Amino acid sequence: MADTDARTRKDEHFTEEDWVDFVREQAPPARRAALQQHLDGGCPRCTRTVRVWRDVLGAAQQESASRPPDALVRQIRGTFALRRPPRLRETVAARVALVFDSLLQPSRAGVRSAGPSPRHLLYKAGRYTIKLRVEPTEAERMTIAGQILDDHQPPAAVQDIAVLVLRGGKTLDRTLTNQLGEFVLEPDAAGNLRLCVGVAEIGTFTVQAEDEAETVLRTTGTRALGASGRRTRLRQR
Repeated sequence: MADTDARTRKDEHFTEEDWVDFVREQAPPARRAALQQHLDGGCPRCTRTVRVWRDVLGAAQQESASRPPDALVRQIRGTFALRRPPRLRETVAARVALVFDSLLQPSRAGVRSAGPSPRHLLYKAGRYTIKLRVEPTEAERMTIAGQILDDHQPPAAVQDIAVLVLRGGKTLDRTLTNQLGEFVLEPDAAGNLRLCVGVAEIGTFTVQAEDEAETVLRTTGTRALGASGRRTRLRQR
């Protein structure tokens, strides 16, 4: 707070510091009374000064009370996460782990499928779980339906998260999650695709193509014996 003696004696005007204390109601009672008496005397200069500082205080109070919509905050955070430096994004992406792939699960002995089944994948990235359902559609396209879950927050916490499917440096499709963290993408059918999620802990990760997953099966020798004794491929057909 300004000192009482800090008042400018020239033209009997008080200093800016005095009027700031007056507007903020921080001036001691005796000084406040003197300032009020000066205003009541009709000094136009000091009246203008007080008006300016009251406007500044009012604007500051409105600014501190304002809060942007949660959906806008999530979109901005997601956009920022998508544009992090590549090294940081690669480091973060390394935390995404595939914990389940229906393509790698053995078929029931003696059971054959009439056609290709949708592929289900489950990823973990810290406190986040990413569920994916991948299946081909007509016209050489595919559908990627998924859901992002936050183990520590309700589903609404992952609403309006940007999700992109990439091939190389090209964006094939993009969307936002709904109120349950769900999303649907329909990119062109391709080999390995990268899924980019606007959450820093998830970042970008690769969805392995089915033929490469089958290569893993062959190289690891992971097969199941059918009821007839023949070796049955783990992918249902």
